[in-house]
Amino acid sequence: MTPHEKRRGVHIVSLPFTSLQYPNLGASLLTTALRGRGIKCALDYFAFDFATRIGVESYLMLSHENFYQAFLGEWIFSDLVFERPEDLDMEYLATVLPDFAEPLEVLQLMSLALSARSKTRDFIDSCAASVAAQEPALVGVTTSFQQNLASVAFAKALKLRAPHIPIIFGGANCEAELGQNLLKQFDAIDAVCSGEGDMSFPTFVEMYLQTGVLPNVAGILTREAGATDSQTTPGVLDLDALPIPDFSDFYASFDGTPGLSDLLQPAPTIETSRGCWWGAKHHCTFCGLNGNSMAYRSKSPERALTEFRHQADQYGADFVVVDNILDYAYFDSLLPMLRDDPHPYLMHYEVKSNLFPKHIDAMAKAGIRKIQPGIETLDTGILKLMKKGVTALQNIQTLKLCAQAGIFVDWGFIFGFPDEDPQSYQRMADLIPHLHHLQPPAAFAPVRADRFSPYFSRPADYNVDLSPAAPYRYIYAGVGEDLGQFSYHHQMSGAGIDAAHEYSRCTRTAVTNWIECHGQALYYIEDQTAQDFTLIDHRGPSKRRSHLSRLESDIIRQCSCINSYHRVVEQLAPDYETKEIEAAIDGLLEISALVSERRTLLALPLAGGGYKCAPNWSEIRARNLQEAGQSVEA
Repeated sequence: MTPHEKRRGVHIVSLPFTSLQYPNLGASLLTTALRGRGIKCALDYFAFDFATRIGVESYLMLSHENFYQAFLGEWIFSDLVFERPEDLDMEYLATVLPDFAEPLEVLQLMSLALSARSKTRDFIDSCAASVAAQEPALVGVTTSFQQNLASVAFAKALKLRAPHIPIIFGGANCEAELGQNLLKQFDAIDAVCSGEGDMSFPTFVEMYLQTGVLPNVAGILTREAGATDSQTTPGVLDLDALPIPDFSDFYASFDGTPGLSDLLQPAPTIETSRGCWWGAKHHCTFCGLNGNSMAYRSKSPERALTEFRHQADQYGADFVVVDNILDYAYFDSLLPMLRDDPHPYLMHYEVKSNLFPKHIDAMAKAGIRKIQPGIETLDTGILKLMKKGVTALQNIQTLKLCAQAGIFVDWGFIFGFPDEDPQSYQRMADLIPHLHHLQPPAAFAPVRADRFSPYFSRPADYNVDLSPAAPYRYIYAGVGEDLGQFSYHHQMSGAGIDAAHEYSRCTRTAVTNWIECHGQALYYIEDQTAQDFTLIDHRGPSKRRSHLSRLESDIIRQCSCINSYHRVVEQLAPDYETKEIEAAIDGLLEISALVSERRTLLALPLAGGGYKCAPNWSEIRARNLQEAGQSVEA
């Protein structure tokens, strides 16, 4: 390879359907690392070009998370990869799509999808022509979630124009056997990076630029090295050694897309850890998020703070943190640093739901105003089956404490777990009306067996049968019996879960009502400074005002967080008779001011923070930006 060819460098591309609001962290890390080694590297976010072609609002609806499990974005590009009869496509639109959207939404989605699909061939050809014209030495394609078919279509188109340019795939869709199967199935792909490519990919690029031959690097599969080795690249042990990613390519594309800034507020992505410390000990049965890299590693608080500050200076302090779980050590290190930093941070974090007031307070003061705590259900027996390590009362406590503190809780309700108790759903249906003032789930959906999860890896242990999720056969229509090689999401049957749709119907109805009344259902203590509380209860159709006795008020105080029945009686015994206390507790349970589980109690009315019910995200964001002296944008 000549010096001129070495200077040609690398071109990394990101195809639809990916986010127009948040930059691709992995691609940005690799681009920054290559540039740091003196290697020329371009990063193209072609999703913005496609959004311009089909209309930004159309793109946002087609890629909305509510319809993710229908894989509509994949279907739109799938006919460029697999030819199939038209009636199969019509079957997908008529029978699969309605399972994931309301009737009126389905009609709109069908129209938008067919229109977008008519533009995919010209779009992919233009992407391939653009990259080929720059004559890169190597092209990297990042693919996660709904990017696979557009990425394969791009690789095929580029190979027709420039067969001499090696194409390497990477990203979540290339983890372990998924990447191995992509390499086997599609001749246009020359190599696949499986796992964390922070170190292996730059090394691979350097060696290729020096020799002109695709090298043998651990974790990167090539045809020359043999595509049967499914080993993933070693995980990065020292996250502090990673560069601070440069998101300028993303923001340039965002700013260059007409009308987008009127609809979205872009925000940088950041990671402070990888893996899952809980999953490393007790792998949640349905979770496949970490693939083969469950081992937990986190950045030093000093390094993390440096990255927060740098990105905030560049792009603003509104962040999405992509960690799978918050490092508990950060409560005493990073979070106080963020609290004391002058930037008005406003961020999202994934956490475990066993939270106490000190944790909620630390998060709120640090600027963590949206959390994803993995609540999943409100039944302790089902949580135990999941290996969640929390109780239903802890989940409810998290919802309550976050509502009081002005932290949005992003969660979904999952049903249909192997060996669950069908009667638990009636119990939850009876409980939910008393929680209407708290944050409802975003959706009610059956559990999946995602690839790399215990359900997927050991289905016989749970007495279940697996099959690829329904949309896959319409998307990967050309692979026949090999469909399972490309499926990440799987549906389960057997072990009684086939009946779950019916016996969980009562809870689904309760959740639907919860969602519909959210923002109108109130439950709070009117004057927290008074010795005798007055409760304002508007969780149902009528508004009730209840004046509590001194004893009842003291019980509510003692149960502001989870407390044992015995402990409450013991704490109040110096001032009241035991029978009085027990009778008062029974009375508060009767009016659902308290909720109980296994001789533990939790008070439900909100106190503190000025909120009468769980605030929505726009309300939280507006309040925080106003407190920081900033204008409120979209």
